[in-house]
Amino acid sequence: MNVISGKYKGLKLNTLEGMNTRPTLTRIKEDAFNIIDNYFIFDGKKSLDIFGGSGALTIEGLSRGIPYAVVNDFSKDALRVIKSNLEKTKSKNWEIHNKDYLELLDYLAFRNERFDLVYMDPPFAKVESYDQVFKKMLDSNLLNNWAVIMIESEMPLDKKVIAEFKLLKSKDYNKKHLYIIRLENEDGK
Repeated sequence: MNVISGKYKGLKLNTLEGMNTRPTLTRIKEDAFNIIDNYFIFDGKKSLDIFGGSGALTIEGLSRGIPYAVVNDFSKDALRVIKSNLEKTKSKNWEIHNKDYLELLDYLAFRNERFDLVYMDPPFAKVESYDQVFKKMLDSNLLNNWAVIMIESEMPLDKKVIAEFKLLKSKDYNKKHLYIIRLENEDGK
């Protein structure tokens, strides 16, 4: 797996063996970032990868100009791969966490963190997990207005799950579904 675009274009990334972590397919990653490019300026923004896997999505964002990224994974094996991949960039504009996803969101809320780009590709297909993450992000004010969220799901999401967001684009693949959504608060908060 390689970085697709930006200053780290072509950088070869390590991946994790096994089924617990499934790296985003190159085609889906390329499609997702092509869509995001139409709605998002990377410079000056902060990203969050809740289920980091190999860190490929975080590195793709850093490569395109994200100045600071937070990446998380509950698996210690995944953390080793993420760290080795991030170190290849020679950038120090990132931090890694090893937390349960809801614990991570509570921790970031406690620190008053706010994000502009969120990657969400959980290693499981439970709809309630999406509900919990969106509710927690909104209730904890973790998203800046106009924040973009890239979601990969093994099954189609019910539109009610993302009702608080504007659906920018969705695409269906063989066994994956991609959603790009954005928070659009009229009051600007």
